[in-house]
Amino acid sequence: MVNRFYNLEAEINILGALFRDNKAFCSIIDFLESDDFYYTKHKLVYNAAVKLYEEDKPIDVVSLCEKLGGSLQEIGGISYLSELYASSLPSNNVLHYGEIIKEKANLRRLMALLQMEISEVQKQDKTSDEIVDSLESAFLKLKRRNNLEDGSTEKSLMEVIDTIESRYKNGGKIPGISTGFKVIDKILGGFNKEELIILAARPSMGKTAMALKLALNTALKEKAKVAFFNLEMGKNQILERALSTLGEINCNSIKNGSLTDEEWIKLTEVSRDLASSSLYIYDKIFSLRGIKGECKRLKLQKGLDIVIIDYLQLINSEERAENRNIDISKISRELKLLAKELDITVIALSQLSRAPETRINHRPMLSDLRESGSLEQDADAVMFLYRDAYYNRDTEDKDIIENIIAKNRNGKVGIVKLKWMAEYQKVL
Repeated sequence: MVNRFYNLEAEINILGALFRDNKAFCSIIDFLESDDFYYTKHKLVYNAAVKLYEEDKPIDVVSLCEKLGGSLQEIGGISYLSELYASSLPSNNVLHYGEIIKEKANLRRLMALLQMEISEVQKQDKTSDEIVDSLESAFLKLKRRNNLEDGSTEKSLMEVIDTIESRYKNGGKIPGISTGFKVIDKILGGFNKEELIILAARPSMGKTAMALKLALNTALKEKAKVAFFNLEMGKNQILERALSTLGEINCNSIKNGSLTDEEWIKLTEVSRDLASSSLYIYDKIFSLRGIKGECKRLKLQKGLDIVIIDYLQLINSEERAENRNIDISKISRELKLLAKELDITVIALSQLSRAPETRINHRPMLSDLRESGSLEQDADAVMFLYRDAYYNRDTEDKDIIENIIAKNRNGKVGIVKLKWMAEYQKVL
């Protein structure tokens, strides 16, 4: 009878095959660990074999006896090693056996995880939300275990060189997901994995419009999987704005239902595009734990590339501090860690203090980030929005919105002037 949680034959056959053909190690060394083996003696033998392989020494009975040392008797002595060698099959099956062993190991880990969480449920000191959050984190770690980081500079360097070579072959294409704005892409290199980007402005500058435009550009044009958390507006309001932006249909016409025949055709077309995209909009998740939990669920079930949160100061922290600055610091740090854990880009919108209103030049500065300097510290990039027409009626830049890149950890800063189309709440 085949056991669901381990496979004795696969463990014996893979070890024997590796003894006969040491070069076969290259097909499994990156994903198969000694802890993946069910039997302790096989863990010990495989661990010793890995060390010999890394030392570029032959993997045979004599070398293994030497490497095992005091553990030799624990595995059954030299006679057991000889049995493994004698029972080996052709090495072209090594990868297949390795995948079987890995799958069985993951099933055991999953079972252990579920048993542990059942135990947590029976305790009195954890809420259901805390248990679900813990379970989602554990599932994600289990899913990513096949790609464990070993800290090797050589391996990482080769990956970097491969990436640079890929960019070269693509004609210098940006490394990240395109924002949809060429000049911003040129400065930031697109939206890159593991990065936290702060998009901040005073009220009525167009934060939500810019955030929505970025979401639509990445989800529809770049086919990215995007989660948009709006803590201020309802989902239907966001969708109405999205339709107005995509179809260039006046916001008031959509709100009042006074559309022309041509606008109805546009509305139908862009609705179809929006419905088929991987843009997920949430308007009823307000806590940091809820946002993190939904992001982890999406990552596991459907994949996730970009998270946009509108806006940071509205996020409820589970443990409210006496000082709101401490809350914001914790939230920004958790969002940065979320970007790293899920290998995604997190874009968090933020309000600014009233300081720009008191200056002759109302353009925002890094010191204006409201309530916490940790936003600047945690962010890989900080972008401010500014519309001069809001303050100066006689300005020549009536239809211009400035995207001020005030911080860029991986490159230069600068000001990008974009077109502002107020009737569509659209940035071009």
